[in-house]
Amino acid sequence: MNGKKRGIWALALAIVLLGAFVWWGFFAPVGKAFQLYDRQRKTVVFSAPIHAGDKLRLEIEHSFEHIPWYEFYTVREDDQFNLDAIAVAGYGAGIPAEMDVPTHVEGGLVWMEEINSVFPEFSWITSATYMKGLEINGEEVFDFRSLPDASRIRGKIITVRGYLSGVR
Repeated sequence: MNGKKRGIWALALAIVLLGAFVWWGFFAPVGKAFQLYDRQRKTVVFSAPIHAGDKLRLEIEHSFEHIPWYEFYTVREDDQFNLDAIAVAGYGAGIPAEMDVPTHVEGGLVWMEEINSVFPEFSWITSATYMKGLEINGEEVFDFRSLPDASRIRGKIITVRGYLSGVR
């Protein structure tokens, strides 16, 4: 093989290796992340790794009486959220009392379980008074009160691409 052919093969190999590195660094699927995105300001306000089976808990304050309301979700294999249960300190306007699901009272809360409603994503307009915290697997990861009042937030699962993205 003459020097010109070797040079072409070396250049081709370098291009293939560079392409593989660029794909690995910026485009290869790395995993999944739960992301809160401010639709008004067009910025990501929170992102964390997430997996099927992970548990989310949303804490809000409901109604004029300021009663606690908790929503419990499980991340599904298809990157959607299954609403498993709601726990709220009473019945009243806005409380889904008509659901035909197992219901019991425990710890001063009315628990509605086995709801099994599926959400592809969340859309919230936050309230500095009424939206509290978000937990993933029992650890508080975000406090909605840190956002400006009436922030338009979308929560969804995204595919993280590229090993150089920093999200694992």
